[in-house]
Amino acid sequence: MSDWNDDDNTVQTERPARRFPDPLGLAVGLVTLVISAYVLSDGAWNLPAVDPRWLIAGGALFVGLMLLGASLRPTRRR
Repeated sequence: MSDWNDDDNTVQTERPARRFPDPLGLAVGLVTLVISAYVLSDGAWNLPAVDPRWLIAGGALFVGLMLLGASLRPTRRR
């Protein structure tokens, strides 16, 4: 899309906005699918016992990686 700038007779072009998938929405959707499959199967899965400390450590690792990735992105300047 182009618009004429009347001040100096130049054309300004606009880039279409990029759309990225929402990682939180994706994760929540996948967890919801797994829980609904478990409920629909009447809990017939033999799930191994999961130590909550491993879940906390995995969550901390995930958050740390996301923060690292966010710090490596170039800043946007307008």
